[in-house]
Amino acid sequence: MVERFFTVGIQMLCMLVIAQFLKPSEFGLISMMTIFMAFSSILIDSGFGQALIREQNVTQEDYSSVFYFNIILGFMVYVVAYISAPAIAAFYNEPQLTDLVRVSFLALVLQSFTVVQQAQLFKNVEFNKVFRISLVSVVISGIIGIAVSVMYRNAWGLVAQSLSFALLRTSLFWILNKWRPSLQFEWSSIMKYLKFSANVLGSHLMAAIADNMANLFIGKAYSSTVLGNYSVPNKIQSTISGTTSYSIHRVSYSVMATFQDDAERLRQYSQKVVGMAFYIIAPIMLFLMIEADDFFNIILASEWSVAAHYFKYLCIIGGIFCFADINMDILLVKNRADMVFRIEFVRKVLLVVVLFIGIRYDMEILLMILVAYNVFNAVFVSYFAGREIEFGLLSQAKAILPTLVCLAVMGSLAYYLCQVDIDYRIRFTVNLLTAILVYSFISFLMRNPYHSYLAETIKGYARMLKQ
Repeated sequence: MVERFFTVGIQMLCMLVIAQFLKPSEFGLISMMTIFMAFSSILIDSGFGQALIREQNVTQEDYSSVFYFNIILGFMVYVVAYISAPAIAAFYNEPQLTDLVRVSFLALVLQSFTVVQQAQLFKNVEFNKVFRISLVSVVISGIIGIAVSVMYRNAWGLVAQSLSFALLRTSLFWILNKWRPSLQFEWSSIMKYLKFSANVLGSHLMAAIADNMANLFIGKAYSSTVLGNYSVPNKIQSTISGTTSYSIHRVSYSVMATFQDDAERLRQYSQKVVGMAFYIIAPIMLFLMIEADDFFNIILASEWSVAAHYFKYLCIIGGIFCFADINMDILLVKNRADMVFRIEFVRKVLLVVVLFIGIRYDMEILLMILVAYNVFNAVFVSYFAGREIEFGLLSQAKAILPTLVCLAVMGSLAYYLCQVDIDYRIRFTVNLLTAILVYSFISFLMRNPYHSYLAETIKGYARMLKQ
């Protein structure tokens, strides 16, 4: 979690610095190609990364075969992107996208060289190395991105940041992980993981397309400025909620895989993970939703005021994101990649329908519809995951009830304090400190199990640092 928060936190900080020199429309240009970038990135991994982590006995021949397979895919994807760049630019009626796509997609070629290296570190739970790799890469690439943005004040600053990050990250993975491929390639090794990886690939492709579908629709239906005002607050929201959720489930997936056949242990551990994620994420999202206007006045210029309004809706989505995100791992651990694929298909088709309806109206109506969809998404995934471990929706709701009570008390007080007529910086600071104290105190009084577990985890981590 420390690694992930440092990485994404510094990236967000750099983004906010860059936003001081770029207009929302420049961020919108980069967001226009995110769906194509996300699709290609997942295609390069092809689900083999998770397959290697899950498999207990992986040979050198397996690793080498997957390594070469991913590199071939990486170069094929880049060639397709290079040829398709003019068509992408024409679709959005933004000619400058041609060069942006052709340069940005070089990062995917670099990514193909790290699939096996990364899987090995995750499999061996060597997150200290991942932390060092990410920290160095994000700091240096952030400095590069800011420097280019100051000089040119356009989207190339964001491209420079992402491309230099990919280059540094790839280089460090090879330096810190001593594994090297041998001159072996066997289709039997690829076929060994193909069934599992194909289902994961299919579900991840649909997820990547659908998760970035809003950028596609908004960029096409409205403008790059509107898309920029949506993409930046969405990035802030996903940095907080997505980073916390991802940090937890990236480790929990590897841990749950070790006792995947122990139903009772899996049920207890998985729900502890989901409840813990919600306990951490939800109060942050609720507070930022209430204080959105003050928050954006502090971090960005006045021309981003529209983004602050969009942010309020996106905070609701971020608050419940962990239910769909982490519960999906339960299905993968139970070797139900087939179900994951079907679930992804249903919910992503529904999202496309929702977007088709939403873009007929203004952005506010579209955001309301997206909130409703994400509520459904959380319940939908939780139902099927709960069915696999015999822990239904009602039981899941009871497990988070103490947290909901704490949120209600904290949120009511925060809403009252944000109405006080004082300087917005002072108001935000006082309200933040009060919210933290109230949420912690109410959790303590109610003996919220997630509060106790979090306190013990922090104490244990502090003892580890002292040693």
